[in-house]
Amino acid sequence: MTSEQTDQIIFRHYQSNPPEPESDDATRCGSDARMHPVFRLPRSKQCVYDDQCASAQSILYEIEECATRFAETGMEAMIDLHCLHAMPEERGILGILLGLGEVTAIVEAPCNAEVHQTSIPCVWLVRHRNDDEEIIGERIEIAKVPDVIAGDRNAVMPKLEALRSARQLFM
Repeated sequence: MTSEQTDQIIFRHYQSNPPEPESDDATRCGSDARMHPVFRLPRSKQCVYDDQCASAQSILYEIEECATRFAETGMEAMIDLHCLHAMPEERGILGILLGLGEVTAIVEAPCNAEVHQTSIPCVWLVRHRNDDEEIIGERIEIAKVPDVIAGDRNAVMPKLEALRSARQLFM
């Protein structure tokens, strides 16, 4: 299935099953975020081809549960997407439904990682690649900031010592 075919499936699905209007009590992740439209769809109509996208449906349900819990309690979560490695159609459907948000980051050390905020605030797609640019790990993180971007407090003091030593060379 090509991405154009997947787009058409989603477009036809939304035409026949439009999402309900947002309510004032929509689940929030941040002060101005509203629940993503895919989470307002009836579970039985989440995907047009149920037998072909069961894994994507399961992951979407898990994202919904984890994002709701994060919005209510601040509890972070991580969902491993290794099950979609051999399922490009389901990966495409998941990508289309989650969309892209405003933030993208490339982390080059100690690992090669791409971080993309989805259209749902606090829901991140994190992709790890090897030196040959092959995807070796992929997950959804539900957090304010993904682990790969968050700084390591234990690394602060050694790096400050290195800065102090380097500064002495210039003084």
